[in-house]
Amino acid sequence: MSKNDETTDLTLFVRTTGEEIVLWDRQRIVDALVREADIDDDVAGQISKEVEKQIIVSGIGLLTTALIRELVNVRLIERGLEKERRLHGRLGFPLYDVRQLILHPNKQDANIPHSPEGTNLIFAEGIKRELSLFDVFSADVGEAHATGDIHIHALGYIDRPYSCCQSLEYLKINGLNLPHAINSANPAKYAEVLLAHMVRFSAVLQGHFAGTVGWDAVNISFAPYLASMTDKEVKQFAQMLIYEFSQLAATRGGQALYTDIHIYYDVPPHWADLPAVGAEGKPTGKTYGDYTRDAQRFAMAILEIFAEGDARGKPFILPRPLLHITDHVWKNDKAREFLLRACDVAALMG
Repeated sequence: MSKNDETTDLTLFVRTTGEEIVLWDRQRIVDALVREADIDDDVAGQISKEVEKQIIVSGIGLLTTALIRELVNVRLIERGLEKERRLHGRLGFPLYDVRQLILHPNKQDANIPHSPEGTNLIFAEGIKRELSLFDVFSADVGEAHATGDIHIHALGYIDRPYSCCQSLEYLKINGLNLPHAINSANPAKYAEVLLAHMVRFSAVLQGHFAGTVGWDAVNISFAPYLASMTDKEVKQFAQMLIYEFSQLAATRGGQALYTDIHIYYDVPPHWADLPAVGAEGKPTGKTYGDYTRDAQRFAMAILEIFAEGDARGKPFILPRPLLHITDHVWKNDKAREFLLRACDVAALMG
């Protein structure tokens, strides 16, 4: 096979039944060793002959590429070719471990639910974790992690950035146009639609980042949509936001969507003079500073929902509210009232 062959083509090497042994071709071992481990043709040829002889002598009834690879790796070890053995190594799980993970709950990570989607995540993470330790990082770094001298976080997500934080303004102006999605959506006309865009976009982002998906100045960005709402309606919308994120457990591996919502009681200077974007992605003719009161109403409503908890009174673990405090909080009675309420909620619900 050429070097440009796709991964899907490489699966043609798999042998799963004894009948397929007639397709045996020793040259494939030579090609694999040269391609993967950069071994000399002569040495690769010798190894392929030894492996072929062992297969014939042993009378193995079921021949697979996994078994062939193991036999080849033994020959590499015997020749002291440890580096080449690592390059020619195979990533994966023993059959027993796969069976145990599918049939029994995972005790090592309580964040991953015991479900078909959860086990898919465990297997994918496991292979990428091995890739990280055996191929991405040096042998010394991998050994240091394994012995506990250092800890490398999120090894199973080695191909992703850790976390992100973005503004709702992008969705407000551009609407929802997700990669690989069949349809797209125009900028939201109503707060509830913007929230739906926010949740769906968060779910997509979780597939590209290892950690938390954050949203900056949530109460400020939503403020132009809430100006015409009563306090009761604002609280109802705050409840909708919290429940949407706390109950979204159908994303990566069936996990909950780890989300941070940044809340500002005061509209900071870098937001205050910006032209406000409202319904359908159009400017409202005001600045975000003009919507300070609506942003504060929404911030307080969010705190009230966290204080009440869910239908059974349990605290909301997600989304995590991150409050931004300015010097003004210590000088304004209303701002101090908001801060004290936040402290009460934290003390009550954790």
